Amino acid sequence: MAIDYKWPASLLLLCVTALGLSGCGDREAEDADVPMKAAVFDPMALALPEGPLIKGRDIWVETCGQCHVRGLGGAPRIADREAWAERITKGKETLYDHAINGFSGPQMNEMPPKGGFTDLTDDEVKLAVDFVVYASQADW
Repeated sequence: MAIDYKWPASLLLLCVTALGLSGCGDREAEDADVPMKAAVFDPMALALPEGPLIKGRDIWVETCGQCHVRGLGGAPRIADREAWAERITKGKETLYDHAINGFSGPQMNEMPPKGGFTDLTDDEVKLAVDFVVYASQADW
């Protein structure tokens, strides 16, 4: 008697497809608390004065933006002015310290030291922080 291998393969394909589609839920609820501009913020389009802010933006785009554009791991999104305003009131030295040395927040969000990019110098991290502070307060 021959074994029909099509049935188990079809079942496996169905299970894999269902599992894959389960991650394609409605993102509207997840993004509802973030201003619309957060989804369309383009750091390269932001007018910056010449100098350190441009270098800070370039560092941010290559490193920090990986989490802070979409809010991965609870990271405050670059364009979420309210979230950044709360952090900015603590002062730049605190922001520098958290970005350089890491920070665990009250909502179980975590900022790894240097965002996990340990090859960055402290001064490069500070430039990226300065860019974030500027960008979160800019009129764009």
